[in-house]
Parts: sequence; structure tokens; C-alpha cells
Amino acid sequence: MRPLREILDIPPPVEYLTFSPSELFRYFFQIGRWTEDSFSADFQNYTRGKLISTVTVNKWKNRDVIPTRYSGPLFKMIEDQFAPYIAKDWIIAFETVWATHIARRGKKAETSTSVNFSDLIRRQHCGWIKSRYEENISGEHFSASDIYIPLQLIDRRGETETPCDIEDLVAKFTSVNETSEKLDWVFISGGPGSGKSMAAIHLAHEISKQHFFPIYLRGSHLSQIPIDIQTSNQPVIDSFSFKSFLKHFRASSLKTACLILDGIDEISSAMTGGVSALNQILSDLSLEQNVCRAHGKQLHVIAFGRHSHIDFATSKIPSETSKTFDMLGLDGRDQHKSEDKLLGRDLRAQWWEKYLGATGIKADPSLPDFLCTDFDAYSDFGSEPLLTYLICQIALGSRQNKVRDDLPHEAVNRLTYAKNRNEIYQDIVKHIHSRTPLQSGQRLEFRHYLSVLQHIALANWHNGDGRTVSIKKIQDSIYDKDTERAFQVLSLSSPDMLIAAFYYRMSRGAVTTDQARVEFTHKTFSEYLVSTLIFERFAELIAALASKKDLDTALQNWARLASAGGHEPNLADFCQKEAAIRYENFSHLNWDSALTLIGKYLNNAPLKLTGSEAITAAQRSASLLLFIWSCLNLERQKRTSVHFNLFETPEQFSTSMLKQIQLPNGLNLKTNTLTEPRLQRRTFLTPSLSALHLDSADLSQMSFSLGHIQSLNCMKVSFAMTHWSHVKVSASVFHKSVFQQAILHGNQWKGTNFSNCLFQAVNIQLTNFIDCNLTNIIFSQCHFSDVEFISVEMEGVIFDRCTFANCRFDKLAPNRQIHAATFRYCSFLDMEKSLERITHHKFESCLFQSSDQQNEGSMKNITLETQIGELLL
Repeated sequence: MRPLREILDIPPPVEYLTFSPSELFRYFFQIGRWTEDSFSADFQNYTRGKLISTVTVNKWKNRDVIPTRYSGPLFKMIEDQFAPYIAKDWIIAFETVWATHIARRGKKAETSTSVNFSDLIRRQHCGWIKSRYEENISGEHFSASDIYIPLQLIDRRGETETPCDIEDLVAKFTSVNETSEKLDWVFISGGPGSGKSMAAIHLAHEISKQHFFPIYLRGSHLSQIPIDIQTSNQPVIDSFSFKSFLKHFRASSLKTACLILDGIDEISSAMTGGVSALNQILSDLSLEQNVCRAHGKQLHVIAFGRHSHIDFATSKIPSETSKTFDMLGLDGRDQHKSEDKLLGRDLRAQWWEKYLGATGIKADPSLPDFLCTDFDAYSDFGSEPLLTYLICQIALGSRQNKVRDDLPHEAVNRLTYAKNRNEIYQDIVKHIHSRTPLQSGQRLEFRHYLSVLQHIALANWHNGDGRTVSIKKIQDSIYDKDTERAFQVLSLSSPDMLIAAFYYRMSRGAVTTDQARVEFTHKTFSEYLVSTLIFERFAELIAALASKKDLDTALQNWARLASAGGHEPNLADFCQKEAAIRYENFSHLNWDSALTLIGKYLNNAPLKLTGSEAITAAQRSASLLLFIWSCLNLERQKRTSVHFNLFETPEQFSTSMLKQIQLPNGLNLKTNTLTEPRLQRRTFLTPSLSALHLDSADLSQMSFSLGHIQSLNCMKVSFAMTHWSHVKVSASVFHKSVFQQAILHGNQWKGTNFSNCLFQAVNIQLTNFIDCNLTNIIFSQCHFSDVEFISVEMEGVIFDRCTFANCRFDKLAPNRQIHAATFRYCSFLDMEKSLERITHHKFESCLFQSSDQQNEGSMKNITLETQIGELLL
């Protein structure tokens, strides 16, 4: 018998078109070196335990009997036991030979029309959608449909903020009213665990009930395999080509098709090219829509994905034929926007009731705290359906909890009172570890189990695409022998097993190949695991510095850890929460010595690299090391209210070293302008400025991007020619500081005080100032575009020769107002309504222009303050 784990890489015969079904099956049988008994035993792993008799196997080998009922398990067996590029050829070969044989069996197949066959394809696909929608969740006795809640959608470009749901979308497509809106494209965006996949399969299920041709596809399963098997019992799943589906739609009796594409951000997992592959698919679907119109039919496309991929997709599609929606959380809020505004209904109570009913747990009129409070400590939890489900599963999933005397909400509260997302994730990982089945019969200790998960996440951070990473890359990231052995034990377990809310998919026999991959269904668990590994390596490095033992090895391990991973805001948040958990345990370590490491050791560390690679490795290592120190420093500031002054010990570290960590920006000599911010050069420098006190520091020409700066105190600091891109600054103070020729793009300044500061020739775009105080500030020759001043108190503020375009001044807090804000020689475009909100205004020689006036090419010059009121009225 052939070993189960040995991969097969023999392609089907070149002349397979001349083979009969039995001839091709015998060829396949010989490659696998099976006997009828051993094949039956191996095949049982793919038939949900049903044993296929040797008589049936013999018929497949000798009587041209096609395994119609078992074609799905056979293809799954091929996928697991052949190299991926060979497996696809084998599946196509079997499909082609079977279809040819059926077509030749008699004239009945010849007399059946293509329309009837295409309608049959539609019916088979609807049946598969229904079975997938109603199949039980792994380890549960209920399906996802049993706990489905119609999450609300908000129209991103709509004039109103009234949310809709999936049923409203179905109504839009099925409406026969001639005045109803015609939609070719619908894009729905959401974060990880937001319920996109559940909404997609629910939508496909609802569409299949209509007189439509539904096509449900997953981005990770896209292929070029055609639908060629002409049999009434063949399941038409989502691993076929969308072009093949559309070919059958055009040949069917249906007039309208709806293609639901779940996970456009996962397309790179199945097709090379990344964004270029997505671009090609969008182009192909647009062409297919035109082809359908030529046949008198209509094709709707509904795509689900992450925000960035949806933004890219919408930029390629005409806005007049498309709509874009954001998914709201269970609590009715849009988690993607900076304003935590309630837009829809709170569905958490409805979800809780359905979950208890599906699990058979006694009803509970009271909600767990994380499902009924708006405290910041709980804001991470109750909005995401997947995380909500996992929390309740841990708290209530065991048999003991079902018979306890306490109420279900009390059991959940005992878990969530940890009030830290990392602690919740840790409990989830431990829970999954206790339920992990291992075919080898070995039970890994939790520390070894966790180490394997950490290295899977580390490989994903270094070399993955955020969702998938190859087994080869994981193996390359493991240097510890115990972890390597634990990984081998784990890899021999079930190929599809749930690990901390992401699936660990690994093809049998493909452990050492680049094709075998691990797929994460919830990206944030990967980031959590990386944060725990970073802190463990940080502790080892500080301990090695204190003991002067194995310091070189610790430095190399740290450099290897920081070598390729970029700064992600989610990862930074997890590191900050991990610092809160570990702060007390780090009391015996002098973690401030991390600054000494940056200043004295990293530049001369034995990193076994030369040239620019050594410089880059030192910069990344220093950036990550400074950030982890900063996480602990911020936690110290929260507990003691003391900021760290970088100049207390300048021989260890000073602000001049910040420019060594991140390359400064400079002037473009061709245009004599500042170089544009480059987000691809992402480091952890930005959030590392938190809880610092800077006095007379020069931070000019630096770039700050994708981070959250908290409690930064700046006194006489120069930010000349700096770039601020997608940065949140909160609870900070800027006094006598200068911003000259700076660029502020996509930022949020919240609860921050500016006093006696100068902003000169600053370009401020897509930026919010919320609950800020501006005292004695001069804005000179600045450009404001799409800037919002929300509940900002101004006193002694002068805007001199500034330009405002589509900006807004809102007084949301009753105790805040704008006093003595003077606008001198300023220009305003489309600002009439916003300027009405300024209570104590003063305009001197300002120009006002509306969009209508702009079309006419005219402007108004206002020189007298008494004329302002008439203009605004």
C-alpha cells in the first residue's frame, strides 16, 4: 500500500481523450499502487466515513461505471494526493472522459437541448448552495443559517444614511418596477470577522429562491475548470470557471443572473498576480455583462471583500452602474469610520436569542455585558459576528456550562471581564487547543502548540499575503528544535482543523512543497499571535543584555524576527494590549535598557549581513525594539501619569537617533517640492512617540504614517517638511512648535492642545480636528482641503492667506465655541453653510466662492465684517 503522505506528481496520459472511463480509472489506480481493498479504505476518508465496496470499485475499473455519486470525494482525494498543478489536470481529464462517454452512450443525450441542460446546471448549483448554507458548523450540531442575523449595510455614496440589509438588495434585483434602480455592480466591504462570508452565502441562498440564475463563487476557489459533466447527479460547486457558469446562463431559459463573489481579497490565493488578477477579473466580468446584454439578458455582480480591495474595485467600475456598501457591526455602528456613530439598529440582543436557541441552552432575557454596553473596553468584541460567536462558544460550549445553575449571560461575563482583547484571544487559543484532534494520538503541550501557532503567524507576517502562507515559509521561520517537532506532530493531524478561528489547510503529502498553504479566516488572530512572540523575544533580549550571556544570539534572533514584517496598525494595537498584560511581569527587567541596545549595540550587531541589507536590518530591528519599549512606556504613563523625557540620558538615546531608524524625507530637486509620503516604507516609529516629552527637538523631514500617537508632549519642536499620513494623534500637547512646509493627509487629531504654534505653508487634506484646543495659533499660507473642525475651541487663532475647500466647522459640544478666530485674506470654496456655524467670526478681505459661482468664473471680495452676515444668509 502506498504511504498516505507521499505526494503524486504523475500527470494523466497525454492521449486521455481516447480513453474510456474504466481505462482512465485503471491508469489512475496503478499510479496510486492501490489494491481494491486499500483504495476502498483510503477513499473512506473522503466519503464521510461511508465504506465503498470492492465490488463498486471493480465496476469503476472494468465496466465503465462512472462514480457519479462520489465524484466530489474523488476530486478531493486527487487534490490532497497529487501536486496541485497535476491535480487540476487529473480533474479535467476525468471530467472530459466522463462527459465524452455519456455523450456517446445513446441518442437521448443528443436529443436533449442545451437549454434544458443549462437549466439543470442551475438547479444543481442551487442545490449545492442550499446544502452549504444548511451544513453544520464544525464541532456544532447547528448550521450558520441557524444563527444568521441580517446585518445592515450603509450606502457609502448615498445621500441618506438609512441602512438596508441583504433582503433589501434581493428586492432591488427582483423588482419589476420600471422606475426601480438598475444595478450592474454591488460592492460590499467589511473587516475580518464582520460576517461577509455568511452574508454572501445567505444572499446566494435567497437569490436561488427567485427566478434567477445564481452563481456563488469564493475568491480563494476561482479556477479555469469548465462545467462539462453531463449527468443529473453531479454537484455543481464553486470550483468551476465563472465563464463556464455564464456560458450556461446564456444558454438557459433564465433572463437574469446574479454572480456573488465572496472574498475578492482572497483571489491572489488562488490566482497569481494579486491586484492585477483582480483587475483582470473585473475586466472579464464587465465584458461578460456586455455579452449577456447582446443575448437579451442581464448579469448582476455582487462582490464582498476587505475595504482596500473594494476601494480598488470600485475605482475600476463606472459609478453610475454600481453601488458600494459598508457592513455595519452587530451594534449598528460603522467600525471603519473614525466617528463611532450609530447608523443602524442594535442587533446584538437578536443574535444572542438566536444563538441560545440554536445551541439548545436555556433562554436568558439578560444580555452579556459585552453585547449591551458601549464602553471602550468592550468595543472590540460585540460588533464582529465571528468574534462574538467564539466568545460565546468558549463560555457556553462545554457540557458543564449547559447544566450550571447560573444564567448564560453570567458565564459569558466571567470570560469577558478580562477587558482586554488579547486575554480573550488567549482563552480562545487555549479552548481550541483542548479540542484539537490529532490523528497521531499525541497531545501537544500548550506551550509547544502556541509556539507552532506563533511561527505560522510569523511566517504570514513576513512572507504571507495577510491570509495565506506556504508551508515552506513556515518551516523556514522555525529554528527551535522543539517547535519543529511540534509542527511535525501538528501537521500530521486533520488536514482541515480549526486553530484559533483560522483554518489550518494543508494538503496531504505536500508538507515540504510551496503549494501547500495555511489559510487564515480571521487575520487578527495571526496579528495577536505575532504580538505574543515579539514580547517573548523582547524579554529574552533584555535578559541577555543584563546577564551579558548569549547577547549576540539574542540580537540575531531579534533581527530575524524584525527582518521582514511591516507596520500594521492592528498589530500595533495588539502589542499595546500585550504590554498591559505583561507590564507587571516585566517589573524585574530593566526594559528601559532597550534604548541602550538601540544606541550602542544594534548598529554593530553581528547580523551576518553586509551593505544595504545590514543597514535595513538594523533599522527594522531598532524600529521594532523602540516600539515595544514604547508600548511599555505608554503603559507606565497610564499608571503613573509621567512622560518619559528622551533627554534624561542622552548618552543612551536621543531624538537624533530617530532619523537613523527611519530615512528622512527631502526635497524633490526637479520640482523643488517635498517628496510625497510613501506608505510602503512603514515602520513602527509613529506610535513609538507616545508618552514622550520632547523639548527643543528637531524632527524635521521625517515621515509619520499609519499609527496612533498618544500623550505626546512637544515643547519647541520643529516638524518642518514632515509628512503625516493616516496618523491618529490623541491626548497630546504641542507648545511653541513649528510646522513648516509639512503635509498632513488623512489624519485625526483628537483631544489635543495646540498653543503658540506656527503652521506655515502646510498642506492639510482629509483631516479631522476633534475636541481640540487651539490657542494663539497662526496658520499662514496653508491649504485646507476636506478638513473638519469638530467641537474645536479656538482662541487667538489667525488664518492668514489660507485656502479652504470643502471644509467644515461644527460645534458639537455645547461648551465649545470659536472665539476670536480671524480670517485674513483667505479664500473659501463651497463654505457658506459651514461658515454659518462659526459663532464669533472675523473676516478681513476674504474671497468666497460657491460651486455655481465657480462655473461662472466669478468671486466675491468681502472687505467689511458687516457684509458677512448678508452673504451667508
